[in-house]
Amino acid sequence: MKISSITFKEPPVYHEFPPLYEGLGLPELSSFIQQRFEFAYTLGKVERTGLGSIRFYKRQGDFEVLIPDKLPGVGPIKLLNLKRLLLEESKTAFIENIESEPEKRKVYYGEFRRPRKDAE
Repeated sequence: MKISSITFKEPPVYHEFPPLYEGLGLPELSSFIQQRFEFAYTLGKVERTGLGSIRFYKRQGDFEVLIPDKLPGVGPIKLLNLKRLLLEESKTAFIENIESEPEKRKVYYGEFRRPRKDAE
């Protein structure tokens, strides 16, 4: 398996969670920076394309590649290898995009508490 190209589709987006949820230690409720990309990969003699995104979790300092759709010819083991290759290829460009972006696009998440029973 080989990565042919990676093209970032939009600028990085900052996802901010309230401090209440940051302390839980759950990656899915931790603030992160995400950027979507399109990639081309070669599997055997066939070149195919896919969509994915790279995330940087600020608190943990971890990077993660997400691929939302199933890719033809890619099973669980090949998917892990593909994510590892994509992370190696896109990490430095992603960091450069974060540092060079003059206007930061932010998404804020509110608190997810249930309303009180006596409140309307």
